[in-house]
Amino acid sequence: MTTTKHKPINANTLKKEVQTFKAHKKEFLSKSKGKYVLIKNSEIIGFFDNAENAYREGLKKFGNVPFLIRQIAEKEPVVYIPALTLGILHAHPQ
Repeated sequence: MTTTKHKPINANTLKKEVQTFKAHKKEFLSKSKGKYVLIKNSEIIGFFDNAENAYREGLKKFGNVPFLIRQIAEKEPVVYIPALTLGILHAHPQ
């Protein structure tokens, strides 16, 4: 059986995508406030009514690799993901 190796996920994984979002945020707010944007590398793929549809499109186009989905809002929501915060996202039971 062959396994596919993925690059480790770290703070730089979505750096281009976050930069692209920040560079276009004013434009996004004026045209698509409240929607979700899908970005891969520096390419804006599209706008969606919900995160689920954006995620499905990302999987369809790119497969199970990192891409950015972010809601277009004036203020960034604070998201707490315990697995990331505690560093157990890639934990392996013994």
